[in-house]
Amino acid sequence: MNRNREQISKYYITNSTYCLISQPNSDKVFTVILDKHGKTTMSFPPLRVIRHTCTLNGSTFEATTQQAREFLGHNRHKVPIMVAYNFGDPCVVFPLFSPHSKQNIWVTVNAIINIEEMNESTLVTFVDGTEQIFPVHLKSFNQQYVRAVLYYKNLILQRKALI
Repeated sequence: MNRNREQISKYYITNSTYCLISQPNSDKVFTVILDKHGKTTMSFPPLRVIRHTCTLNGSTFEATTQQAREFLGHNRHKVPIMVAYNFGDPCVVFPLFSPHSKQNIWVTVNAIINIEEMNESTLVTFVDGTEQIFPVHLKSFNQQYVRAVLYYKNLILQRKALI
């Protein structure tokens, strides 16, 4: 990442997005966005950014969640979702905690190049070499990541079947 940017009022998720991190502050939840352009904040929670991106791409958060559950199993709680297709490539994000939690973090599958354990947390290296520590055990992170990769691959195969 090259730089920190000022707070912004609009953002939609693409394959250039690395993660959305909740930052509770008093009675309001902000979103810290890490992407290939740097780090910025929004005065909205991450789920609002997710919902906005889904809507811009002609869907809803509920519909994308249902689509993922149909593939991964209806009893899954923290399912990865596809928020967009960027030039034919699905943009899949996965939550580390409950999607409705004020502490939630969403990570983009294609942004990750390495995952390591760091004490009780997980250290993730993104495609540009930047690193971020997430407050979740490596085993939990890996479970979410594997589900997201499987879902991503399924979406790719579905798309190829249509061509």
